[in-house]
Amino acid sequence: MAQEAWSDICVQCVELLVNVPVSVLLVTFAATVTGFLVLVYTTLYAVAPVPRKPYPEEKQYRTLTKDGAITEPQALPCWQDALDAKRRPGRTLDNPSVEEPELFLSLVVPAYNEEDRLGGMLEEAVNYLERMYGTVTGAIPNGVDADPAQKTFRQRKLANGHANGSATYPPVHDNKGWEIIIVSDGSKDKTEETAFTFARDHQLSLHPKGYSGPWTPGTKEGVHIPPGTIRVVTLTENRGKGGAVTHGMRHVRGQYVVFADADGASKFEDLGKLVAACQGVEDSLGRGVAVGSRAHMVGSEAVVKVSFIVSPMHDSIYETRGRAAADR
Repeated sequence: MAQEAWSDICVQCVELLVNVPVSVLLVTFAATVTGFLVLVYTTLYAVAPVPRKPYPEEKQYRTLTKDGAITEPQALPCWQDALDAKRRPGRTLDNPSVEEPELFLSLVVPAYNEEDRLGGMLEEAVNYLERMYGTVTGAIPNGVDADPAQKTFRQRKLANGHANGSATYPPVHDNKGWEIIIVSDGSKDKTEETAFTFARDHQLSLHPKGYSGPWTPGTKEGVHIPPGTIRVVTLTENRGKGGAVTHGMRHVRGQYVVFADADGASKFEDLGKLVAACQGVEDSLGRGVAVGSRAHMVGSEAVVKVSFIVSPMHDSIYETRGRAAADR
């Protein structure tokens, strides 16, 4: 009896659906899907964390004086704050440009308890940065122009006949000048002390002892760096990698901004290719995006040597009105 009753109900439901106009069924289906999507969005919006605003002390940095002493906390420049100050409620900026960059390249390094690996990563970073964009140790003339591929990129024109951003805007200090901003993301170890020790060794000595890194395991002589090129920003509370990177990138001075992990996964010899690719697609306002992939290297010795748990990695670099960033 029960089975017959259920069968009668199913038959009646089928007959009812057959008699419903197709237009009504489509409207009902669309309304159901829309309601489901709204419910999902509302739920995600309700549970999504809201990034906290930086504390006043987190908008400061420390560096080294010429004699190697650690400075008192100093105010960080912030192009984002300067841009926001130009905005008014209900007004769209016709030319949303940021402040003019003070140097060519900024490197942001988010670091959480990286005292053991930071030194080797910094060694490889400063060796490349000072050689390519430095002002002390006889850097390659015109920085990125030394690479023929990059030079080709910089001369490229857009389809609309306008020169790309690299050609429209003159190079910053002849493509010279760099800085490293280390964002200590609530580190509990000696990450900051390691950064200052490294900076002091390479700033005070003309022939500093080098640190071995993941891509340069042999210890060689380091490179002399200018005072103040390495800045340390301390986050009072851990914000995670994304928060540390965002905080650092909002307080850079470079025309191009790169961010790299403190574990040394980035091979800085490849950095110039990313900068060149970005320059090759910039529009007349200097805005462009370039993305590269290292997926083809997964499983190779180059990747395995860095870490046993490295998954397919990516490189990306983007530039917006004189600001760029990269992640590996």
